[in-house]
Amino acid sequence: MKIYPSDAKAQVQGVGKSIKASSFGLKFANFLRGSGWPDEAVVFALATLPVIELRGAIPVGYWLQLKPVVVTALSVLGNMVPVPFLILYLKPLATFLAGTNKSASRFLDLLFEKAKRKAGPIEEFQWLGLMLFVAVPFPGTGAWTGAIIASILDIPFWSAVSANFCGVVLAGLLVNMLVNIGLKYAVVACILMFIASGFMWSVLRFLKKRLNSSSSC
Repeated sequence: MKIYPSDAKAQVQGVGKSIKASSFGLKFANFLRGSGWPDEAVVFALATLPVIELRGAIPVGYWLQLKPVVVTALSVLGNMVPVPFLILYLKPLATFLAGTNKSASRFLDLLFEKAKRKAGPIEEFQWLGLMLFVAVPFPGTGAWTGAIIASILDIPFWSAVSANFCGVVLAGLLVNMLVNIGLKYAVVACILMFIASGFMWSVLRFLKKRLNSSSSC
């Protein structure tokens, strides 16, 4: 474990309560560390996993007392690892499984249906919608869901990858902020972000209508 100045250590101790919210990630991190994984590899691996992703990896990185820049970079890179594969191969895999494994096919059908219910803003705003969807670090959003939706909507590969990447970077900055302000204030911030995200889509729809009406004149 790395050594830092006392102010950095105090900051890490101050976010202890926030890290309890990532208990599954923390347990998995302890398992990997017990298996001999270095701390940096633990953070990277956690960020690649669904559900945990970047929003779970960054708090664990703080608990491991890694530098915030290192934690954020590893989490962003790790969270992006599955994205190209999901965009390119998820639908072909679903087609293949439909004729070979009914149980896996039903699971993917449920996954697609769940993703489609969240796809409205992305279908409406394409690149911008996908980027903002990934950027808001709420349960049910993130790079995994964003990549699945991009695959379902047949968004062009590089457009989908770049939107996911920009969204993941923004999510990393937001999660860093939430971890540093502590659990109580993070809950309040999340509620405000949830309200703001709903308002954001309304503003974007209004601007889109204005632009469409202007171009039709």
